[in-house]
Amino acid sequence: MIASEFPNRRVEAWKYSDLRAALADERPVLRDGRDIIERLAPGTQRMVIPAGEHRMFVERMDDDRNIDARSFDFELDEGASLTRIVIQTGAAFPLAMARVALGQRARLKQFVLAKGGKLARIETHVDVRGEGAKVEMNGVYLAGAGRHADLTSVITHNAIGGETRQLIKGVAVKGGRGVFQGKIVVERGAQQTDARQYHHGMLLEAGAEVFAKPELMIHADDVQCAHGNTAGGLDQTALFYMRSRGISEAEARALLIEAFLVEAVPGGLPVELVEELTGLMRDWLAESAS
Repeated sequence: MIASEFPNRRVEAWKYSDLRAALADERPVLRDGRDIIERLAPGTQRMVIPAGEHRMFVERMDDDRNIDARSFDFELDEGASLTRIVIQTGAAFPLAMARVALGQRARLKQFVLAKGGKLARIETHVDVRGEGAKVEMNGVYLAGAGRHADLTSVITHNAIGGETRQLIKGVAVKGGRGVFQGKIVVERGAQQTDARQYHHGMLLEAGAEVFAKPELMIHADDVQCAHGNTAGGLDQTALFYMRSRGISEAEARALLIEAFLVEAVPGGLPVELVEELTGLMRDWLAESAS
């Protein structure tokens, strides 16, 4: 049966996102591919960015009814740069797989805003092949009731002098589930790598779920690497302080949560795009408070 080809909780990379159970009533077409998302996608979009050039790629996933599976291959030549923004709002099954290969001194900046779905998973694999390449890969998940948002990534450093900065923040309400799985691998030849990875989740109500699995695998000895993970509730001291200044509880909560989330939005994005992202966060906060 086709369902047997979908990963379930027994597969380590899908332990928090049971695709087999989520798609139990679906009968999608499976094609040839390297992973289940590529097999579900109608095809793989490929983009090569020539040396020294910059591209911005904004992807909106807003299908509320169907499986929305997408597969991408990006290759950045020497000195090339890519800014990739993923805005996932569709409530059904948004599934994305992107593979990014970085040449010498190439730059990747990625930001994902995920509102989750019946099961939403945005997965990114980065292969740092060239010396001095840099990765900035941030994200925010907003897991409302009945929504499942999974941000998964693997960043592999294979060359010297690489840099990675990753910051994932998320919030979940009762009945919502946020997932972050992030792995940074530093191979033996990747000396002088500087890699930092952090996840911070906020559970806004009892019954909310946040699962996080940050990992560092370091096979080189001349590196600077760190990672961290926190999960908890809203800072009650800060909330009390704001309320003591005459701000209503609902407004104070919204301001604190927005400030918590927007820290993950990277700098250097177009103003209109930043306004769209922050507007989506504010709208979600207003909906979750009502």
